[in-house]
Amino acid sequence: MKQTRMIGPRRGPSEMKGRGRSALMMAFVVGMAMTALVVGAGGASASTVPRPVITSALTKFDSNPVAKTARAQCPAGTRVIGGGGRVNGGQHVVITRQQPVHSTVDTFVVSAVEDQVGTPQFWAVQAYAICSVPLPGLEIVSATSAFGSFGFQGQSVDCAPGKNVLGVGGRINNGAGQVSLNTQALFPQRASAGGLEDRDGFSGNWSVTSYAVCAKLNSVFDSQVVSVQTATDTTARKIFTIDCPAGMNLTGGAAFAGTPGAVVEVVSPNTTRVQVIARYDGPVTPAAAWNVVGYAICAF
Repeated sequence: MKQTRMIGPRRGPSEMKGRGRSALMMAFVVGMAMTALVVGAGGASASTVPRPVITSALTKFDSNPVAKTARAQCPAGTRVIGGGGRVNGGQHVVITRQQPVHSTVDTFVVSAVEDQVGTPQFWAVQAYAICSVPLPGLEIVSATSAFGSFGFQGQSVDCAPGKNVLGVGGRINNGAGQVSLNTQALFPQRASAGGLEDRDGFSGNWSVTSYAVCAKLNSVFDSQVVSVQTATDTTARKIFTIDCPAGMNLTGGAAFAGTPGAVVEVVSPNTTRVQVIARYDGPVTPAAAWNVVGYAICAF
């Protein structure tokens, strides 16, 4: 399995770190403002991903500052192929884990933790699992970056030849609430995850793990990645949806917020749509411009 690593510069003065983070993120995320990009489009043969089932799980609402984890379980006889999650309430809470898990009972696991500011508000984490009947060659592959102190760090992982990405995920390791998670579906065969330190940085060492759910479809053209990027401006909260092309089912979603933003929701309200919400996490004065890219992975 081919793996490609994208790693930010070593920690230096704050000004250099900020410039390095911005440059790396520009290289990591490419798009046009509020436009849709379809990758891997083609004719479909007989359906290889029957209409999926979406389940969810919610943690307790409270003001406990410890990390919270929700696990959405797939129904009996189905396997997880993708998923997402959200933070309900709590302004200073960051998502640190969105992970598909194959086990006796398949799950999609979402974790979040309060950042260094914290919040007295009640909040909870909600996980969404996208599940399907077992598919040929279904597997989860992963890759983890090196530990270090970076303003931004990304890690990519590829499916084996002949397999397509159906779902993506990521996990921040040892971020102490000061590193938020971003995920991407770059090509029909590649997924990536990235970590973004908060505005004043994080002195500890951390890494990021990227997950891809892969399967062999009837054709490599039986899946598509549809992306939408917002305008680059100072809007405090960005909310948008991405729809699958007609006749295709949703198998996974992802979102990547540019600095100084943070993704707080990537959910599947139905089997053809992804909803993304991200919030501004930068200085009040002067406000900084930022954007978000959302992804829907769709299959026949």
